[in-house]
Amino acid sequence: HSSSTPYPSHHHPTPQECSAAHTVLHNLHSEAVATEFADPDTPETIANVLDAMIIAVLSQATSWSNAKRAMGGLRSAYGSLFAYDDILAGGDEKLQDALRPGGLHIRKAKIIMTILKQVKETNGSWDLNHLIELNDEEAMKQLITYKYIGSKSAFVVMGWCMKRNTFTVDTHCFRIAKLWGWTPKDATVEKTQQHLDALIPKEYKFDLHFLMIAHGRTCPVCR
Repeated sequence: HSSSTPYPSHHHPTPQECSAAHTVLHNLHSEAVATEFADPDTPETIANVLDAMIIAVLSQATSWSNAKRAMGGLRSAYGSLFAYDDILAGGDEKLQDALRPGGLHIRKAKIIMTILKQVKETNGSWDLNHLIELNDEEAMKQLITYKYIGSKSAFVVMGWCMKRNTFTVDTHCFRIAKLWGWTPKDATVEKTQQHLDALIPKEYKFDLHFLMIAHGRTCPVCR
């Protein structure tokens, strides 16, 4: 995770602001978050690094409900979400058709095929769980060597599957951080990620990520 911020002169959020945000958002959205986490497809429950990478790809640039539709398509086409040998053997068009219900199917099929080929070439097996043994910095370095896995997707995998204390910035978190002045007005998503990961106390990181997403979905000002 980021130990230093790219915006050292921007002192928000303070620990007190994080605590207050956690209290308010927990009161508003804890039930919605708990319902989503009761879902067996929630990546928090995924133990394998490659599986978490694929789920992260399916949830890139879309809603969780669309990601779930894509997962349903994979199950129908291959009998499992993670039938990697069958996915590779079936080729691009079959994968595109399977992902179609979730949208962005051509792009996501290309990303998944690229990652699977790269894992097979560089790793020899589908097991990437040796990354769990690495420290945060090394794990991040290794994850972003995979094409199309940027720091945001890597943070997702590290937070969900590898249980690291990282704060992941998605679209909702990014908008809310700007709105609340937690990041400079001209900040990018990547730098916001580093900034918030450095400043949010670790006991709030995991909860605040999901509470901010729930808030972003329902708050008209945050859209």
